[in-house]
Amino acid sequence: MKKHTFKRLFGYLKIHRLRLFFVLLFASVSTVFTVMAPFVIGRVTTTLFDSIKDGVFYWETILWLLAALVCLYLISQFFLFLQGFHMAKITSNVMGEIRRDIDGKMHRLKLDYYDTHTHGDILSVITNDVDTINNTVSQNLTSIVTQVITAAGILLMMLAISPKLTLIPIIMVPLSLLSAAGVMKSGGRHYGKQQELLGQLNGYIEEMYNGQQVVQAFSYQNRARRQFHALNEELKNSSYQAETTTGAVSPITTFVNDMGYVICAAAGCLRAIGGFITVGNVQAMLEYTRRFAEPFSSLAGMAGSFGAAKAAGDRIFALLDAEEELPEAEHGIIPKDRSGSVTFQDVHFGYTPDRMLMNGVNLTIKPGQKAAIVGPTGAGKTTLINLLLRFYELSGGAISVDGVNICDMPREELRNRFGMVLQDTWLFEGTIADNLGYAEEHMDRDKIIAAAKSACAHDFIKTLPGGYDMKLSKGAENISQGERQLLTIARAIASDPEIMILDEATSNVDTHTEVLIQRAMARLMKGRTSFVIAHRLSTIRDADIILYMEDGDIKEAGNHEELMRKNGKYAALYNSQFA
Repeated sequence: MKKHTFKRLFGYLKIHRLRLFFVLLFASVSTVFTVMAPFVIGRVTTTLFDSIKDGVFYWETILWLLAALVCLYLISQFFLFLQGFHMAKITSNVMGEIRRDIDGKMHRLKLDYYDTHTHGDILSVITNDVDTINNTVSQNLTSIVTQVITAAGILLMMLAISPKLTLIPIIMVPLSLLSAAGVMKSGGRHYGKQQELLGQLNGYIEEMYNGQQVVQAFSYQNRARRQFHALNEELKNSSYQAETTTGAVSPITTFVNDMGYVICAAAGCLRAIGGFITVGNVQAMLEYTRRFAEPFSSLAGMAGSFGAAKAAGDRIFALLDAEEELPEAEHGIIPKDRSGSVTFQDVHFGYTPDRMLMNGVNLTIKPGQKAAIVGPTGAGKTTLINLLLRFYELSGGAISVDGVNICDMPREELRNRFGMVLQDTWLFEGTIADNLGYAEEHMDRDKIIAAAKSACAHDFIKTLPGGYDMKLSKGAENISQGERQLLTIARAIASDPEIMILDEATSNVDTHTEVLIQRAMARLMKGRTSFVIAHRLSTIRDADIILYMEDGDIKEAGNHEELMRKNGKYAALYNSQFA
């Protein structure tokens, strides 16, 4: 675990240092007045003792002391309220900044981060780990200051009353802390394991929830329950160990401090009998002795909370430090031409340096051409598209769009030139109009409707309750698969891209809807450069160029007739579908 985790966490407090100064000031003032209260109570006790001894009741003195005691408590609580109010403001702002940093990071992360981390684990960082930091900062930050000032104030008051009796708590407190040190260290390790397991459990639950249809279709419920119980049991044991370990701190320190209290009580009584100290000061010393141990016990008890915060902070900063996309060129080049030409020049790519997938790919797609990409599973079809959109960085060579190297072009400018319609119909929770106008903020309603009409989606949208203002559920589960696909096509049309990327989108729909989708896709590709990842080769016979890919490289290229005449890999694949 990184040693600078807390240093980085406290870095978020820097911009709030003025408000934090007042929080610490209010906490100090509140604590000082609280520390003075036992001394005043001791004076009341001494006055009562003197009243009994002298046979005269000192009403005026007692009333003044009681009034002073009330004022001490009122002032202390007033400043305590101010401290809590401003600390809540600081905490909410700091947590908001951490969440904003995480959100910004999520948009800059390389795509392979999402390939290697489960959604549930990432969500656990954003929710559980941030909440853990929130609890630690809000509950313990000012408490540390309060406890330190309390200990210092009590020490001064005890020294003023009886330096000899003060030696007893001074000796006992280090003994109590040393006796609990090993337990605190062990608790920190257990809390780190707990946070890690919590992320794993969240990832597993998210996976099972999203794949519930598959789980039930394959009767996987019993095995899923066993896996859940195994993870849950491990998390339960880790949490139990963390809580019981840190929970043992308080009993250990309390026992040692109680022994000090007993010794101080005995010594104080003996000194009072000898006339070296007043009865009220003995009472005050006993109260201070007990209170003197409390700050140290509280600080020791915070070990578990800080252990959890350390583990949560490590996970948060691991995400914030994850590798990002390469920064944009300092002076990005925006092509003047928007015709949609694409060129691959000696492109090399591998997910790792020792596992190269593409070696020297060369390709030119002219404006308005339809390029179909075919090949077996794992051939590199999707990788080719991901490189084109700069989701991954090249290992060598260059890709140009409209005559400009994509590495010299701002990513936003590059991706604005592309529209995508994939097999996975990604629609978001919100109205149909919001989904169709996703590419442009406040897109004109007429433009949205025109796009829906071009995609053959307008008619079915009008039959839905609310029409374009109907709210889609999460994953758009409240409309059919075919309707979702038509909406994704309408969304691509509304964005008006110059280059289209199409994954075969008709494999999960009925014949009538397939006709509608094919018609909509034909309109979408008209006059645009398009890349079509094809699974059924009958749909791409009219492509200007067909790229047959295998093992990451383009093995054959040409139109349908040319490739069939070659009688090579494409012809074999085509014939196998119609054998």
